[in-house]
Amino acid sequence: MKMTIRFAFILIHEFTMSPFSLFVDTLRLAGDEADRSRRIAFDWQILGTRGLPIRSSCGFDILPTVESSHAGNFDYIVVVGGLLGRAKSLGREQIAFLQQAAGAGKPIIGLCTASFALAEHGFLDGYRACVSWLHLAEFQAAYPAVQATADRLFLADRDRTTCAGGAGAADLAAALVVKTLGERNAEKAADILLLDRIRTHRDLQPSKNLFGEVANFKVRQALLLMQNSCSEPLPVSEIASRTNCSPRQLERLFSAHLKISPGHAYMTLRVERAKALLAKTEMPISEIAYQCGFVNSGHFARAFREHAGTPPSKFASRWTGHSR
Repeated sequence: MKMTIRFAFILIHEFTMSPFSLFVDTLRLAGDEADRSRRIAFDWQILGTRGLPIRSSCGFDILPTVESSHAGNFDYIVVVGGLLGRAKSLGREQIAFLQQAAGAGKPIIGLCTASFALAEHGFLDGYRACVSWLHLAEFQAAYPAVQATADRLFLADRDRTTCAGGAGAADLAAALVVKTLGERNAEKAADILLLDRIRTHRDLQPSKNLFGEVANFKVRQALLLMQNSCSEPLPVSEIASRTNCSPRQLERLFSAHLKISPGHAYMTLRVERAKALLAKTEMPISEIAYQCGFVNSGHFARAFREHAGTPPSKFASRWTGHSR
């Protein structure tokens, strides 16, 4: 008889409900016959202080089911992130529990913005991590020791797995089900949840598209590569190679679908990232120039003015009330 696989959930204050519930429901439906919800193949507990509720971002409170205990009692540790800026990070007991789990080699999973909390306390140093495109620039600026990407729904790197959040949590849970029980159980859970299909780590993360809806897969893939390498821009030839086409073919595809060249699209994305950093951080302009892949502040200022119509200092003053 197979052993029950046990999951410990750490819910950060003002955690997002959807990735938490989709992850658990995938385990619940896959781990038993039909939709009977018995904890046969999988079991789960919410760690915390008994009697003290944990507030979700939508205002619902969840009560912990067990006190924080020895990491050896669980096979996977899942941290669920919350609202950035307003949310509290990990508490001392949670950090100690994660340190114990990491020391024992337990797999640690971060859902949604949990990647920020894990990176803050060094649990992702030297690892690759998947974050939402919405927070990619902010994450890369804050945690340079982590190789962050937004080109997929989730990413597993050794004993750390991170997920952009939302419906991607169901896909990540399904991947774990496939690994332990097989595709049939994962598909059964997806069918009951009315999901069209199970997406894998190879699926592209839906992202904000500055250029509107793009039907061509290779163009979308190239744009995601550009978004994820703003700080160290890749040659267009390298982007073409990674999308399995020639530079000439990539030029034709961008011309046909976006009416601009790959180089122009790349520069637009880098300037947009600079805008986000100018608006959301207190970084000096020289540092923002570096984070966006410009060789010096002068080059950055010229490119920014050309694409944004104003110098970066004036753009920053609109948000902060003073120039940097």
